[in-house]
Amino acid sequence: MQLLIRTLGVGAAVAAVVAVSALLATQSVARPAETMFTPNSTDHHDTDPALWSRDRDSVTHSALRNRSESAARSLAATTDVPFNRPPEAVEAWNREQLPEFPTTGVETSVYPAAANTTDGRIVRDAYVEIFTVQPSTRVRLTPERQPRYVAKQGRVFATLDYRIPVPSDSDGRDEEITWSLVNHSVTTTELLVDGAREANSGGSHTHRLSYDLSDDRGATNTLSVEANVSATLTRTHSWCSNRTVVNRTAGGDVTTRCVSWQSNTTRYEETLTVTDSVDVKAHSLLAGGVYARYPDGDLGLMIVKTGPWLGYRLQAGRVSGVWRFYSARDPGWDRLVTATAEGSNVSHSPLHPLEVSAYPIKTGPTVAPAETVSLLEVKGRQQRPPRLPSTVNLDVLEQPYTASYRLATRFETPDATLDDVRISGLVRGTEWELDPQYFTEVTIHRSNLTLTVLNTTDQTTTVRVTLRDAEMGTPIRTTDTEGYVRLAGERVETDHDGTVTTTIARPAGAITARFEPWDWWLRPNSYVGDSDSASVQGTALTLVRHLYRAGVPVGLFLLAVFLIDRVTGMPVWPPWRGL
Repeated sequence: MQLLIRTLGVGAAVAAVVAVSALLATQSVARPAETMFTPNSTDHHDTDPALWSRDRDSVTHSALRNRSESAARSLAATTDVPFNRPPEAVEAWNREQLPEFPTTGVETSVYPAAANTTDGRIVRDAYVEIFTVQPSTRVRLTPERQPRYVAKQGRVFATLDYRIPVPSDSDGRDEEITWSLVNHSVTTTELLVDGAREANSGGSHTHRLSYDLSDDRGATNTLSVEANVSATLTRTHSWCSNRTVVNRTAGGDVTTRCVSWQSNTTRYEETLTVTDSVDVKAHSLLAGGVYARYPDGDLGLMIVKTGPWLGYRLQAGRVSGVWRFYSARDPGWDRLVTATAEGSNVSHSPLHPLEVSAYPIKTGPTVAPAETVSLLEVKGRQQRPPRLPSTVNLDVLEQPYTASYRLATRFETPDATLDDVRISGLVRGTEWELDPQYFTEVTIHRSNLTLTVLNTTDQTTTVRVTLRDAEMGTPIRTTDTEGYVRLAGERVETDHDGTVTTTIARPAGAITARFEPWDWWLRPNSYVGDSDSASVQGTALTLVRHLYRAGVPVGLFLLAVFLIDRVTGMPVWPPWRGL
């Protein structure tokens, strides 16, 4: 489980709590119209409060002062906290919650308020409801597109219930009707994938059904849980077929009794099918791109993938895309309905399944640690930001964001290779290795830039820039490429021979030229930049430079003569004594 203290640090978390307190003192908090839910010790036990986005947060100073938890837990009780990756604790919570489903008798059906129930002739208030699919993540791409991504292999949790109202018996003088429930059961519970049987389960009221979407079954799959509820009733109709007189009074009153009965039993059987389904996308990525080794040993990676992803990592660091996560309850399970023959009542639900959602963040892609990982480029489609539920208190984007389908990075890791790269998905546990067949290697060499002053006047200076491959000595041409040379603040291009000669306004001092290479992933061969400077001839700075260049060797020579004279006693100092 990822706590805030792992992402911000203890000091940052404490500072965040103080900041929240200050905000509360200066602004009012408008509560959304959505029905709020306050988890208590019964609802979430001792789970991390950061898992409970969409709950009612503390908004008073006293509420903060009275909390005895750590700074991270206090902050989570005050606002909603994002995660850097899907929290594992969500799945553990849901596994523990499913057995908490209430046990009922045949005359009672319990179902979440959001469930669709079905009535048959015998079976009433029957339903099956998907509790959760895990591991899974709701990816909030845009306001309209918010698919549920699942691991290729996972489980569907489901609950079901029903009731069978047995009609009351009737007893008359010459006629009786008796009803009996012969049997009832959930005969089959099946998980279907796009209509094809995937798994089955027994006849209990809670189910855990495994699926496998490893085969290519299409971009979107429909997971359906289908249950058959069977019941048999008998109706026995008995009537008097012969009566005899047992007493006759003087007044003419006659008393009789039935001496012969006949009966007929009718059997009523019913099988009612109930179903619930959810559309999912099996999370898979196909990644390709280019890679290169910098002259200093750093590893360059440019990865393009086919869908939303969390990022990739090496031992030297990690790159995270535009996505962060939050965990929140499914509000469809906030209330349970208890239905009987007398009617139904609604109560607070003891079950609160959690769901993981991914949403784009304002900061965009990030790297860590910044000392060893550099983010060079982010490319992707511009998409409208999604709308989060009104009770999720997280930063919401207001402008279109870049989906970051292509990330270029540089790692300070001379020993790592493509085989060491791991791509992480938006669903917990989804991870892929890079396939070298989808990657192209690019060569990065050092460059050598030389700046030569050819001629100067009072107003202009003519210079030549020479740009060559430092290892091969071949010319570097920037014309028709994304690279260029910045000379005295202006952009110039080298030709096929790797040179450019141009006349510029004469500067007051030195002239500087720097080679700005094209992005290395754009061409089969690339370079790292280089620079050079030159002084304009005829200036005071040039005179000082020549004096310095001549004075250093002369001074070193005189120092050597002086030391020889003092150490050996040879009369060689001063060297001009014989002149």
